[in-house]
Amino acid sequence: MSSKMDRPVQRFGEIPGAPVGTTWKNRKECFDAGVHRQIEAGISGTEADGAYSIVVSGQYKDDKDNGDKILYTGSASSGGRDNNTGELNRDQEWSNFGNQALRKSSETGEPVRVIRGHELDSEYAPWEGFRYDGLYICKRAWKAKDADGYYDICRYDLECQKRVPGQPSLRRRLTVGRYRPLPDSEAVQPPTPTPAPVNGRQRIRQQEQASLDKDASFLGVPL
Repeated sequence: MSSKMDRPVQRFGEIPGAPVGTTWKNRKECFDAGVHRQIEAGISGTEADGAYSIVVSGQYKDDKDNGDKILYTGSASSGGRDNNTGELNRDQEWSNFGNQALRKSSETGEPVRVIRGHELDSEYAPWEGFRYDGLYICKRAWKAKDADGYYDICRYDLECQKRVPGQPSLRRRLTVGRYRPLPDSEAVQPPTPTPAPVNGRQRIRQQEQASLDKDASFLGVPL
């Protein structure tokens, strides 16, 4: 069983062993890697130091992901969202620790790690899991009404930190099912579905069927 001494220390900037583009299956793996030290909250940090990382996963429809620029929505306090719909049912407050942390980052200029989740409605989202996409700077923090005009939300402008040397460009995916590469990035196909496992008898049947199909094709018989 791991102790507190085994856990990664909270820090700004890159995490050793987790370069840009690293993907994890779930939030727990992100936590264990030290990239985002919150299992549920979208903002990880402290009121005094600022935000170390955020997860952009489409929790709020007010979020806007433009790749190197992100318009991010803050966190709701406990009970501040409907359990069934996820919609806000009260104003967001600066007193929330995450909102305070990210607002502090807008004052200090310390870099914030950005992790995108697969549920994000964005061409920059990964196909699966959660992907670390580099360091961003929080340029501004303010309050505004949500898209429906009912509740106050905490808003943040984040911009990529000039793509430090060696940091690859963002990848974009098209609705047809593949990534479109940007300059200096590589094209990445969506994950290939893993074939269902077969036992020995099923494998023999598949081989026999393949042989029959081959014979039928040779004889011109419709399959």
